[in-house]
Amino acid sequence: MRLALLVLFAGTAALAQPAFDVASVKPTKWTGNGSVGVFIRGNTLDAEHTDLYGLVEYAWNLQDFQLSGGPEWASAGHKMLSEATLFEVIAKAAPGETPSAEQIRLMLRTLLKDRFHLQIHQVSREFPAWNLVVSKGGPKLKDAAGGDRKLNTYSIGRFALRIEGRNISIPDAVENQIGLYARRPVFEKTGLTGKYDFTLEWLSDPTAPAGAPGSDLPTLETALQQQLGLRLEPTTAPFDTVVIDHAEKPTEN
Repeated sequence: MRLALLVLFAGTAALAQPAFDVASVKPTKWTGNGSVGVFIRGNTLDAEHTDLYGLVEYAWNLQDFQLSGGPEWASAGHKMLSEATLFEVIAKAAPGETPSAEQIRLMLRTLLKDRFHLQIHQVSREFPAWNLVVSKGGPKLKDAAGGDRKLNTYSIGRFALRIEGRNISIPDAVENQIGLYARRPVFEKTGLTGKYDFTLEWLSDPTAPAGAPGSDLPTLETALQQQLGLRLEPTTAPFDTVVIDHAEKPTEN
């Protein structure tokens, strides 16, 4: 899995970058109300209660492990959200324009360079990953009965999770659900091309006390083998990463 990244170098003459028509950047505090994250609504990017890391990850389409560096305030990290340095960003494309998701990412890169004085560099690094393969006994998957596509995750108490898939391909399940909980990037290598109905349940928090709902469930790795006939095989892979060399807190406007 490699990402085509547009790297911004300080002092390098470049062609004009795509930019928002108007943009507002303000520091904000988490009070327990509202949303957290970056959202696209029509021709508007709306980032709510988001740290600089979150903005950069969205702009370069990164996962957490692919971003490092920067000042201490740039990442909420393990802080309480109420103690983190967060921002509200509302940025609109020019009237009449309907930019694609990739164009909005490019516009956000320009905004980060202009308003946060962001400077970065790119480096390729090896990281642990998983290959999802079929177990020796073969898959334990039920062919889809048809109907609408459904892929959701539900909580089983506080310590366990359930994924329900209906009319779902395995690559789709990996990209949109299973890969989110595997603690490493997951490469789908099963070779399965069908659509399936399935339920996957596992203990997501090993600190669950005995008797808690879901405490008797297996880990995700074991659940995949027992319930779906699939196996997570450890591997390593090179990933393009971004390192923040410099950033400044923006002035309000």
